[in-house]
Amino acid sequence: MNPDQIILALDVDRADEALAWARRLQSRVGTFKVGLQLYLGAGHEIMEGMRKLGVPVFLDLKFHDIPNTVAHAVAATSRWKPRFLTVHASGGREMMEAALGAAADETKVLAVTVLTSMDEKAATEVGWVAGVGPTVSGLSRLAREAGLAGVVCSPHEAKNERQAWGMGAEIVTPGVRPAGAVGHDQARSKTPAEAIKEGSSRIVVGRPVLQAPSPEAVLDQILSAHP
Repeated sequence: MNPDQIILALDVDRADEALAWARRLQSRVGTFKVGLQLYLGAGHEIMEGMRKLGVPVFLDLKFHDIPNTVAHAVAATSRWKPRFLTVHASGGREMMEAALGAAADETKVLAVTVLTSMDEKAATEVGWVAGVGPTVSGLSRLAREAGLAGVVCSPHEAKNERQAWGMGAEIVTPGVRPAGAVGHDQARSKTPAEAIKEGSSRIVVGRPVLQAPSPEAVLDQILSAHP
């Protein structure tokens, strides 16, 4: 595995803390994820800081609204030119097309399929009675038809998604935990090496790194792992 295949989730509250992590780990991490927690607390500050630092950003805001609203929301992020931006595939093809049309040229729009915290029971409870696998496949098909750059799914669906999308697409997998790490709220997880073997183009990891006594050692372990 190489550093560009690692996305580090900066799940912290303050921009100064997030930027300190980015400076510290940028030689081992290809992209840094800014999600709702950090963006809502320090959006302008963190995005401007990351721009000045010159590191790629995965802006993981998972937009999900009517097409017009999503288009304007995506357009508002274009000043930052994030490397990746997420929308929920369940918003529908028209919404995804609107997001793609409003994104910066440099930005790859990715469709979130089924959250990695959801298991079969949770999927059924929200009305996805076919189960996780078929639901991911159906949402993924809509994302391809909308022209998106790829999907966000769990490592358990990565193999099928790689076959469906082909080699050029982004198959980004959260729900990745190094061997021996605590699972937290991830219901469908695999190790980094397993995820890459299954077809992931990039893995997302956060708490196992940020909460480790030696974050560098955890990342080095991930980088040295073989599928």
